[in-house]
Amino acid sequence: MESQVIKDTEIKGIKEDSARVRFVGKVLSFDDKTGMFEVEDDGQKITCLPNYQENVKLEPADLVLVTGRSIAADSSFEVRADKAEKININDYNNYKKYLIIRNDLLSSNGS
Repeated sequence: MESQVIKDTEIKGIKEDSARVRFVGKVLSFDDKTGMFEVEDDGQKITCLPNYQENVKLEPADLVLVTGRSIAADSSFEVRADKAEKININDYNNYKKYLIIRNDLLSSNGS
């Protein structure tokens, strides 16, 4: 697998086909047979299809950190998830704070 920079983002920030992304959200649904799951954050939803071998069992309302590759699908995006790990509310809140601070720093540096 080729090495590519992972873009830390929110679901609403996933706008590029084949980009490596990492985001947090709440599981809305999980299919036991396929492993496919839907994640929501701040009113934005995205479907995630597993691209990993381990048996990750997610439940609705679980908070997760997802890393994967965005795939254009119809008028939105899906994510081929390389990793989905359960996190706690503190991890979720800290990630959201990190995104705010990171974006502030990047915009103040003109990046």
